[in-house]
Amino acid sequence: MHVDQASRRSAFGRLRDIAFAPGERMLSGFSGLDRSRWPILWVVCFFLVQAVPATIIRAANLEEGRIIAIARGALEAGHGLTPFVYGERFAERPVLLSWIAALFGETTGDVTLWSLRIPHLCFFLAGALLIYSLLRSVAGKSAAIFGALCWISMPVVAPKFINAEPDIVLSVLLFGAFYVWWQGTRDEGLTTGRWLCISMLVALAGLTKGPQEVAYFTLGVGAYILLKQRDQIPAFVAANIGAGLIIGAWYGLVYKPGDVGTWEAHSRLTQTTTGLTTILGHMDFAKSLAVEFLPGSILIGPAIMIAVRRWRDNTQHDLLLAAVLYSVVCTLVLLVWPGKVAARYAMPGTMTLAVICGLMFENWRHSHPRVIVSALVVTCMIFGGLLVRGWMVMPIAPHLFQESRLAGQAIAAALQERPLYIASGDSTDHNMLVYVREPISAVALDDLAKLTTSAIAVLRPEHQRAVLQMRPELQFVEKGNVVSGKTRYNIVEIIPPG
Repeated sequence: MHVDQASRRSAFGRLRDIAFAPGERMLSGFSGLDRSRWPILWVVCFFLVQAVPATIIRAANLEEGRIIAIARGALEAGHGLTPFVYGERFAERPVLLSWIAALFGETTGDVTLWSLRIPHLCFFLAGALLIYSLLRSVAGKSAAIFGALCWISMPVVAPKFINAEPDIVLSVLLFGAFYVWWQGTRDEGLTTGRWLCISMLVALAGLTKGPQEVAYFTLGVGAYILLKQRDQIPAFVAANIGAGLIIGAWYGLVYKPGDVGTWEAHSRLTQTTTGLTTILGHMDFAKSLAVEFLPGSILIGPAIMIAVRRWRDNTQHDLLLAAVLYSVVCTLVLLVWPGKVAARYAMPGTMTLAVICGLMFENWRHSHPRVIVSALVVTCMIFGGLLVRGWMVMPIAPHLFQESRLAGQAIAAALQERPLYIASGDSTDHNMLVYVREPISAVALDDLAKLTTSAIAVLRPEHQRAVLQMRPELQFVEKGNVVSGKTRYNIVEIIPPG
């Protein structure tokens, strides 16, 4: 009996050895990057092969259309402080990325998709290089490269190669503050200048998407300071107050009656859930984190155990503990938040999670190689899948990724240098309007019904019918139809009677 059990265990062990053999060879090859003469070029190359050609082929999508609309409003209509989307006030949060796109557009003469994507990609690359630099200060070349590779391969991060949204800018600014703080802590040289730099970076992060996700820095670094660096508390509090005053100043300057409700809704303070809905929502969020934060979700458990042990041993200047607290503390708050949350809300935690991956690679590749092999194989599989998408699927079938561009070009051709009207609110996909350079105005349907001169409008079929019901004597001349965001729109000329 004992012989049979030993035989089965031996057979299982052989199968496991066979299964892990390719991954262990991969780990050995990746570790060979320690001999690389210019290791930082590996990070740049990994980044570029994902950014090109995918960024070139992919048309405007998700939030890009609205970001560009706000940038155009800032540059062309002078709406610098208070955001406007084609004449419609948008005051739910500050919009640093739109302001950057507007500045870029001012230097080039026009706000286009590249006015947004070029600065966004610069932030993206800067984030990967910051991760590499921080890891390189405490680990070998291959570990630093692995950390950067993990970040750009995470399923929650990788889509940002083809859509420029505020999450990357926010994450990089907050991680920049973490980077400056850690370098000063490690060198025991946190000067007033460094604290001012930290405060400004945190303030800029808050001006990117609002103050909520700034909590990743405040709670994560604050927890480390309480545990290990209590002498930093006064300066840390002052830096956060300074950042809060700058962020709060924007809200104070743009405030109008009724805005508080908008801000509460954007902050998920009013959209709360209860009972089973809350439990299911939290379970879905946890599942999303486990999948979308790969390979970090493989290594975070062991990293937490190591960090706790080091804290108990009173290890000084422990980057692993600082990174764990930064990644975990605020994410736990999101996990119990009484409202609907998405994995992208935890985006700021991905950069320190990548640092954790690099540190675990350095510390465990010899003592626990199979754990590291699992993370490395998953990373390479995700990275390889992204390469197939960017270098094979997208070039072979570009039309699948250019819906908004094709729609916008059709609208521009129908306008013939005339202004365009669209329905106000979120009923129109702004991504197709990125490719329209004529003046665009968002108006209510009842205002469209009151037109006294002919005009071109892009409307959903149900909106067109609603306008006709309000004023049956209007004449609609079909100029074509387009599809954007999987929604059909009619391009019509509205001709009033007389």
